[in-house]
Amino acid sequence: MSLESLVQSIGLPGIVLGTMLEGEVIAFIGGTMAHRGFFRPEAVALAATLGAAMADQAVFLFGRYAARSRRVDRLLSRGMTGRLRGAMARHPDRTILSLRFIYGARLVGLLLAGSAGLGWLRFSALNLLSVVIWAHAIVWLGYGAGAAIEQLFGEVPLTGHLLAAGAMAAAVAAFLVLRWRRRHAVAAVPGRVEDGGI
Repeated sequence: MSLESLVQSIGLPGIVLGTMLEGEVIAFIGGTMAHRGFFRPEAVALAATLGAAMADQAVFLFGRYAARSRRVDRLLSRGMTGRLRGAMARHPDRTILSLRFIYGARLVGLLLAGSAGLGWLRFSALNLLSVVIWAHAIVWLGYGAGAAIEQLFGEVPLTGHLLAAGAMAAAVAAFLVLRWRRRHAVAAVPGRVEDGGI
């Protein structure tokens, strides 16, 4: 079976399931495939929204109903938990809206939101707004990467197109992660004051 027929047979339900497991990668690839005409970009963004929102709900509810388990304690002992806990206490709405856009914060932040006793409807509304923005941004980045590859190399086989888009995404992600780490390393130097808030 060719990759094209596999994509067509899995379709948008595959995007939903994929974003439940690995959000950014699948949403980005879905945007690239939308550029190739397999799906409409808006349909990919909605499928990515559904998958990511369901995954976030599961983590939030796990944090709520398993707040005192060893596994949650272990997850909440990670480095940025203290800062996130403080941000959640001071600005819960803003923190929930920003979790999907802070490197390394989503899982711990969702568990904290659940264990903090935040109302489910309030969380769901804020999280859905965040996920809608996130999904559209990532899908359109994938769509733009697909267009850029076609401009640079012409029409290439789908496998090559996806590999090139993945390489572009990995390079951008590596740059952003390195920049984030450097910024936080500088902020941690004694005597240096930087805005590290959420």
